Amino acid sequence: MRLDDRLIDFFTRPLMCIVAAADAARRPSAGRGIGFRLLEDRETIDVMFSAWQWPRLETCIQQTERLAATFVSPSDYVSFQLKGSATMRNTEPRDLEHADRFIVAATNELESLGVSGHLIVPWLTAREARVARLAISEIYVQTPGPLAGMLAGARS
Repeated sequence: MRLDDRLIDFFTRPLMCIVAAADAARRPSAGRGIGFRLLEDRETIDVMFSAWQWPRLETCIQQTERLAATFVSPSDYVSFQLKGSATMRNTEPRDLEHADRFIVAATNELESLGVSGHLIVPWLTAREARVARLAISEIYVQTPGPLAGMLAGARS
């Protein structure tokens, strides 16, 4: 599924991310994302997370090759969930740069909303950063309201 211009614009905002997967026995695992990079094809996104903080995520993705990543704008709760097939790939220096920018932007946004910086630090760490490459097959609106849970672009 291809990201449209509206979603591309959404991804330029300061965001938070939750990454979720399940293992072969369907036991769920979820953790906080620490960055992302949209690929030029608009159908693929690299999502970073800390394997130190969320050790089961990598194994789950490797076992099932599935991933869901939910992105939320903290200032207004506009949210979208991307789902699809996923593979793990080696972490490169540019991934750590993306993670650093994501962490700074998210921290600044949360602090502007009144969240104390010392509370944010444990949430966002690039320690043992891993990268999952997600081939997007579904996009859901997760913004609270009448469209929540609908496929993006669908009408009620």
